Amino acid sequence: MKYSEAIDYLDSKVVLGVKPSLDRIRVACRLMDDPQNEFDSIQVTGTNGKTSVSSMIAGILKECGLKTGLFTSPHLETVRERVSVNGRLIPANRFAETMTDIRPVIEKAEREVGERLSYFELVTAVAYYYFQRERIDVAVLEAGMGGRWDSTNVVDSDVAVITNIELEHVNELGRTREKIAFEKAGIINEGAVVVTAEGTRDILMVLAERCREAGAELKVFGRDFKLDYLLPYRVAGEPLAQYMSVRGLEEREFKDIKLHLLGKHQAVNAACAVAASQAYAGPREKTDVDAFRRALEASNVSGRLDVLSKLPLIVADGAHNVSGVDRLAATLPDEFDYDYLVVVVSILEDKDARSMLKLLGAVADELILTENRNARSIRAEKLGNYCRMDKIKHRIEPDFVKAMSAARDIAGRGGMVCATGSLYTVSEARIYFRRQSASREMKQDR
Repeated sequence: MKYSEAIDYLDSKVVLGVKPSLDRIRVACRLMDDPQNEFDSIQVTGTNGKTSVSSMIAGILKECGLKTGLFTSPHLETVRERVSVNGRLIPANRFAETMTDIRPVIEKAEREVGERLSYFELVTAVAYYYFQRERIDVAVLEAGMGGRWDSTNVVDSDVAVITNIELEHVNELGRTREKIAFEKAGIINEGAVVVTAEGTRDILMVLAERCREAGAELKVFGRDFKLDYLLPYRVAGEPLAQYMSVRGLEEREFKDIKLHLLGKHQAVNAACAVAASQAYAGPREKTDVDAFRRALEASNVSGRLDVLSKLPLIVADGAHNVSGVDRLAATLPDEFDYDYLVVVVSILEDKDARSMLKLLGAVADELILTENRNARSIRAEKLGNYCRMDKIKHRIEPDFVKAMSAARDIAGRGGMVCATGSLYTVSEARIYFRRQSASREMKQDR
């Protein structure tokens, strides 16, 4: 099977309304001789920060000398971004080879269960198989949605991370934060250590109850580990990093950490990654503080305040729900200097778009409402209706390329453009900027 054929086969698994069940992935794994049992695992779920925390944990464990697999979602440009070992994406030829190897098993599993595996389940199976063949020591597995019925939840992990809990995917997970917490707490295994940055009492009670049932330890940000300090690092007014100190589990100090990911929320994510890595590493004497520091300084998660251009200043951020946009809205004026802020927004149908637009409208001088290529992208005119109801300054431009070009012109040299609302928005912005750069280079070569 060629790589293009592997992608076509994967794309054939895109279906809506998949029944919540672990039966499909369990049978597939059994027929592959359960590759997920051949390495240790750390599971990560939550509403926001999952990919950042997962990437940081993987970086720390790699720096500590462990061969580390990382499984995240969604991807920005290539599905290979979802599966990596020691920071290297699965090569295209290995992706194709893996799909060739497991396709007969997948189809046998589908016949046995009487249901087709989903796109996400198939990519998860690819990750398990590839990680086993690569003989990794540990995998960091980010849940796609929820936890209890997620295809990453067929491992027996000793460490679980639940970043935070907000309302999301309410049709699938429940219409209250408590119900969503129950679903995400499904990743907690017997005797595990559970790390969370959630601070709401009612939600912590749900997590604590599941921990009691499983005999697991709950480690809470602000109580069991915390930030000792957080300072921005700027050069000529430009945010380059932030310095932080984490007081980890057992009062272990991790001082003078330089984090290039911006915003207090990323510092909290880093603290969670430190605590989870400590929980996995075990006794204090096995914790290499310098390795933790090096890994966090090297952390780079695509789609999180990516600076695409400095003149004019253009950033892209994958904030895709109310809590994520709230954090972004707090971060932009704190971290960046600009005369005029234009936010280019596209949002998917299952989100609370009106609340997201209100938060962005409170910090932006103007919104440009557009659409991305995803079929679930809300029509720009509908977003405009929300802005009109809430008296938010905006303009409507359904064509994404035209929206970005207009934003650059409006912002001018002293202004700033932020593309956000969805990871699909980020992907489109990256493609737009790359094409613009290529066009400029071609003109210069003439």
